[in-house]
Amino acid sequence: MRIARMSEDGAVNVPAELRPSATAPATPRGLPADPALEVELLERQLERMRGMLGTYSAMFFVHMRLWAIATIALLVASRLEPLGPAAIVVPFLVPFVFLEASYLFYYTVFARRHAAFLEGTIGARLGRPLLHAHAIEAAYFYDPAAPKISALSLARPLGHMSAMTVGYTVGGVILWVAGWLGMLDVVGGEVAGIVPLGALAWTGAVVLYLLWTWLGRADEQRLEAALRAAYPEAGATT
Repeated sequence: MRIARMSEDGAVNVPAELRPSATAPATPRGLPADPALEVELLERQLERMRGMLGTYSAMFFVHMRLWAIATIALLVASRLEPLGPAAIVVPFLVPFVFLEASYLFYYTVFARRHAAFLEGTIGARLGRPLLHAHAIEAAYFYDPAAPKISALSLARPLGHMSAMTVGYTVGGVILWVAGWLGMLDVVGGEVAGIVPLGALAWTGAVVLYLLWTWLGRADEQRLEAALRAAYPEAGATT
C-alpha cells in the first residue's frame, strides 16, 4: 500500500490514487440524475395521495353517519322528562359536525390536486400522458380546481356530489332546528337566555368561516402555487 511521503524540501508527495478525484462520489445534493428512480419516487408519492384520498373519503362518511345517529339520539333522549336538557347540546353540536366534516373533505381536495400534478409530471417524464385518473375523476365527480363549497361544486351544482352535500346540509338544518326548539322548551330566565344567543353566535361563526374558507380559496391558491413550483413539468395537464 502506498502512502504519502515528505520530500527533503518539505513538500508532501501524495500518490495519484490517494489524491482527490474529479469523479469522486457526488454528495446527496448532487446525485447523478436517474430518470427511472425519479419516476419511481413520483409513483410512490402518487400511491400515497391515492391512499389519502380513499382514507379521508371513508372517514368523511363514517363521521357523518355516527354524528347523525348521536344527534338523533340526543333529540330522542330530550323527550324523556329527566333528559330534557339534552336538546341544548344539539345546536352547538351540529355546526361542529359540519366544521369537522369540511376539514376531512379538505384532505380529499389536497390529495386529488396533488395526484393530478404527480400524474402530469410522470407523463411528462415518460414522454406521453399515460395517467388519466385525475381527468376522469374531474369529468365524472367534479373538478377540484373549480369553485366549490365543500363538495357542492358551483360549476356543477346538479352533480351527484353536489346533491349529496345539499342533502347533508338540509338534514343538518332540520336537526339544528329541532334542537333549537327543544332548547327553548327547557331554558328560562335571563341567565339561561344567553344559551340560545350563544348557539346562534357559534352557528353563525362556523357558517361564515366555512363560506370564507371555500369561496375565498386562499388555502387552495397557496396549494396550487406550491404544486406548480414543485412540479413545473405537469404543465397544462393540471
